[in-house]
Amino acid sequence: MEKKIDIKKMIAGFKAAFPYTIPVFFGWIFVGLTYGVLMSNIGFSPWWTMLFSAVAFCGSMQIAAIPMMVSGFDPAQMLLVSYLVNFRHTFYGVPLLEKYRDGGIFKPFMIYTLADEQFSLAVTAKKPDDVESKYFYFGINAICYSYWIILSGLGGVLGGLLTFDSTGLDFALNAMFIVLFLQHWEDKKNRPACVIGIAVTLTSLILFGSSIFLIPALLSMLAIFWFGREKL
Repeated sequence: MEKKIDIKKMIAGFKAAFPYTIPVFFGWIFVGLTYGVLMSNIGFSPWWTMLFSAVAFCGSMQIAAIPMMVSGFDPAQMLLVSYLVNFRHTFYGVPLLEKYRDGGIFKPFMIYTLADEQFSLAVTAKKPDDVESKYFYFGINAICYSYWIILSGLGGVLGGLLTFDSTGLDFALNAMFIVLFLQHWEDKKNRPACVIGIAVTLTSLILFGSSIFLIPALLSMLAIFWFGREKL
């Protein structure tokens, strides 16, 4: 494994990666600021918010974790819910085996910071021929990682400075998932999976109640989609 870092090549990789990350920044502005404000409202300083973003770095799950922390921290439940919500990340590495093969000392960081947006960029972005792969893909992940930490910290600062009723801000998470759902619904091939997701969620809500329905719903959907992966 090559341990020497060529600063000039790394700068070139960041310059080549930066234009691809701009849409990610604008897409994360409202969600990142909202997360910071909500963390401020439950008593966390911007520094703690940024640290949480740096360590967890799971976007939607960080927002979903806020009511779980307020109602009483259960590490086992949070760990299970986090893994199930982000289960799709388990499969992200397969298409990127070739792109990350020469990642060297950057590979652990690139794997750790691989989220939906970074995965999409890594798959679709066209690397310039004169830029090394490891510096280009490291640049994509590092820049996006910085965006999320800075935006969540800025949201924490705004939450401490501004006095306003933040009721409803947490709907940003719901809105994001609604948009994702509608994007999938537009493709007719995805509609059976969408209907199954809604049906399983409503059934779990009726059977288990609003406090614990999420885990059985996620487990049920995971089982259905796994065994029906050839058709769904």
